[in-house]
Amino acid sequence: MTKKLNLKQLKIFMAVATLATVMSCSNDQDDILETDSSVTQEDDLLVASNSSEACSTVMTTYRGPETDVNKNVNKTIDDRSCVYDYVQTKYGTRSTWGMYRLRANTSSDGRDTRIERASKVVRKVKSGNYVEITGTVRIVRAGEFPNETRPLGSMTNRDGTYFIQAKGKDRSGNGSPDPAICLFIAKPVKVNGKDYFNIYREEIKRRGGEGEGGRRLTYITRVKANRDFYVKVKTGFETRNGKLRHYVNSSINGVFKSFTVPRPDQATQAKLRMGAYRCKAGEAVILWRNVNSKIVNK
Repeated sequence: MTKKLNLKQLKIFMAVATLATVMSCSNDQDDILETDSSVTQEDDLLVASNSSEACSTVMTTYRGPETDVNKNVNKTIDDRSCVYDYVQTKYGTRSTWGMYRLRANTSSDGRDTRIERASKVVRKVKSGNYVEITGTVRIVRAGEFPNETRPLGSMTNRDGTYFIQAKGKDRSGNGSPDPAICLFIAKPVKVNGKDYFNIYREEIKRRGGEGEGGRRLTYITRVKANRDFYVKVKTGFETRNGKLRHYVNSSINGVFKSFTVPRPDQATQAKLRMGAYRCKAGEAVILWRNVNSKIVNK
């Protein structure tokens, strides 16, 4: 995160790493730092690595030679990877992508590896207030666990990487002090020998719900590996039938889904995080471009 490999070291390191891992795999500081198929051109993914001698959780910004194309969400990046930084690449398009790359078991905080950005926070729990993130996403890899036999739709399945999540503190007193409400996860699957990703919404069953007992997976859509798809996620509050509703609406690859969050009366805020989060094995590469965000917090 602070010391970088020189070019020669980088090429040697990446060549060895590639052979070893081929295809295996607002904003206040407490809100930014959460407490809880075109052919792949591998040369495009050879990016600067972090020095393992200086691995720590870092709130950083992009320092590349060009404009940060994901800055519309947040200029600050929550980097908990001991191997990779956020970088930018053309990767199969004329437009520039923001690349979020993870390697399993390389987290700076002993938890799931992540490189993410936090949206602004809806702090007024009131009908009409919301925060939204939109963008074009391409998934290259998503943390595939070797010999995983558990069903993709099971909470116990270890495959997959989250690319966006809805969060929001509450007064329930359950679970994390900064809980996730629903997380959108990509899980690798082969169909007729071709690579795809099933997209699921991992949603809470109750406020503070965690793990198999407190969350469930809802299937949304299937996308091709290394192909662009559109993402729009919006979370906030509205009045329906005279009652306040806390919701998470998503449009992913043209499929719209809406999730009603339990106990809206306990909510104290709503927010989003995007990038890449979780990689139980191998590597994950999530690309974001055309990224925008807006908020209403009246």
